Amino acid sequence: MSGGTAAREELAAEHRPAWVKDPAPEAPPPAGPDASAARARRRPRLRTVVPALLLAAGLALYWLPVTRLDEAALDAMGGLGLVGVLPWPVFAGAALLVVAFAVLLWPSRPQRLLLGLVLVATVVSLHALPAVVEEQPRFATAWQHLGFLEYLDRTGGSAPALDARWSWPGFFAAAAFVLRACGVTDPAQLAEVVRWWPLVVNLLALVPLALLARSVRAGWRARWCGVWFFALSSWVGQDYFSPQSFTYLLYLAFAALLLRWFPAPAAPSGGVLPGAETPPEATPGRRAVLLCVVLALFAAAVPAHQLTPFVMLGVVTVLVVLGRCALRGLPLLLGVVAVGWVCFLAEPYWSGHFDELFGSVGGLGANVTSSVSGRIEGGSATHQLVLYARVGLAGLVMALACWGWWRRRDAGYRERALPVLAFVPAAGFALQAYGGEMALRVFLFALPGAALLAALAFFPRAGTSEAERAWDRVSLAPLAALLAGLVLVGGFLVARWGNEAFERVRPGEVAAMEWVYAHADPTVRLLWLSDDPEESVTPALPWGSRAMERVRYVPTQAPRDPVLAEPLAEALREAGPDSYLIVGRGQSAYLELDAGYSAGWERRLLATLDARDDLVPVVRNADAAVYGLREAPRGSPEAAAPGPPGPTVTWTPWSVLGALSAVLLVLLLGAREFLRLRAAPGAPSSPAVRALFWFAVPLLVAASALVHRFWTLA
Repeated sequence: MSGGTAAREELAAEHRPAWVKDPAPEAPPPAGPDASAARARRRPRLRTVVPALLLAAGLALYWLPVTRLDEAALDAMGGLGLVGVLPWPVFAGAALLVVAFAVLLWPSRPQRLLLGLVLVATVVSLHALPAVVEEQPRFATAWQHLGFLEYLDRTGGSAPALDARWSWPGFFAAAAFVLRACGVTDPAQLAEVVRWWPLVVNLLALVPLALLARSVRAGWRARWCGVWFFALSSWVGQDYFSPQSFTYLLYLAFAALLLRWFPAPAAPSGGVLPGAETPPEATPGRRAVLLCVVLALFAAAVPAHQLTPFVMLGVVTVLVVLGRCALRGLPLLLGVVAVGWVCFLAEPYWSGHFDELFGSVGGLGANVTSSVSGRIEGGSATHQLVLYARVGLAGLVMALACWGWWRRRDAGYRERALPVLAFVPAAGFALQAYGGEMALRVFLFALPGAALLAALAFFPRAGTSEAERAWDRVSLAPLAALLAGLVLVGGFLVARWGNEAFERVRPGEVAAMEWVYAHADPTVRLLWLSDDPEESVTPALPWGSRAMERVRYVPTQAPRDPVLAEPLAEALREAGPDSYLIVGRGQSAYLELDAGYSAGWERRLLATLDARDDLVPVVRNADAAVYGLREAPRGSPEAAAPGPPGPTVTWTPWSVLGALSAVLLVLLLGAREFLRLRAAPGAPSSPAVRALFWFAVPLLVAASALVHRFWTLA
């Protein structure tokens, strides 16, 4: 039977056309070492395809339902903010992005392109959400900062008497300069920039974070995971168009440059390895340029924000004290710059707010209480979940940071620099309550170091030896990092977007404010509803974007019972001519969710105000109402009084001496640091460096005359 079959096949082959080719023999499956090689070639393809598919699926699940949200859906937000109206596929998509990143932590070698793509996709998905679904730029204070630019563009100067932030106008001056250079004549055209500003800030923050991660003696998993944890924990919400977001980027770059290029030389001792990488080789000229960048970053932060320069100063001081920074004279140099600005160019603020500036120094318990538990009391039960989620997430990240420090110690590494970044900002609790926001600012500045330490809790070894690499191949740390990432991304959505019911800006509120600006001639008093007119003085409405000196915003007690509106009418009469009362949905949502006012409070209040004979609505739309008196009070509105343009400095013989001493001291200390860079690491100080120090001592004594300014002008 088999012979007949063979004969038929041979005969068919003889009569087969020439263009028909013999079928290729089927290759036997590889065996032995060849089989292992084939599987090894297939494995990288699977490790690339699987996370790429997870990334694509996560983005599709996340964004396709989001694009269908409209204003009606957003109006249904309650105590959980955006979380309460997002479709469930959004959460599944966010989880898939976490899974995609965790899968990329399993291979023995990093797939940098995919890791970067997933990281950027995660940041975009988390921070671009309101810019896509909301019609107006979010967050009331971002609109107010547009008003600073409008005032600068219109008058060409600052007005320290109008607002404390004019004593630190660096951010606004830089933004106004860029606007002029780009030919923008109306800061209102910046609305789209304000809309996308948080996303840009968070993407830019990844660059110094990556440089900071490279300063740590750790494996690639720990470095990538640290940057990832930072992105998943950036829910504080200080990334809107503001001096804080700008100076926060400066702070990240400042810390990264110090730890990457200027760590003090450290040698292994007692079998313990330093936790920092050896800095790259650099010529004295290159190190001098990098020192110029460090000084420029600090010099740009000093006139732009009240708090950030002192956090930078505290971090570099502790690094020097612990022997982790080679620039030993930097704390004194930076301290003179920061104190000099506060003493002279910020005089209009501290001379009139001395108690506010220094009154809470040492009140650690009160400052912690006002910025943690004090922010949770009184709101609705649903919205309190958002506030508790914030406290829990901050506690989780800091607990992981402590665990990471312990695991590094157990693995034989001496970790000093990252704990400084993570825990030095907590000293802010002993200095100020910062308007009840100190806990948020402490966590914001602690996050870079805490996120990297948290990653070291999962990947504590550097992975340089064969034994450590073998351990990494069988470790379940990527699975643990996956679980932590899922908790952090879920908490992010709640903590960051849980306040969106009152942080969202509605089109009708913008229209109402435009009416107010149009009628501010010469001035207008705008009464808005506050639960505590003494402490709660920032309205949840797009205020202050125009006519800064011509509109005075007056916080007015919101009645708990919306039927009792007589005090509001009386407040309007006492405010004088050209005074109005605004009732906005954002502020009403804040009162209901964060201050414990009853549900439907706004609707009942509007009905009460509409029924009054002495009030008339001058603006009425779906999002806001503006009321005026039917019979205006006698008299004329007061003229605009922005005060003298800044900066204003009170000069005395002592202040002149202190100013000249401070300038000379900065020059001498700066020259000393540049001379020290020319010496070899660990070499004794040169005679020129020692001479500059002794020249600086009498100047330091003379500069202490600045204390006299505080005493006499307080």
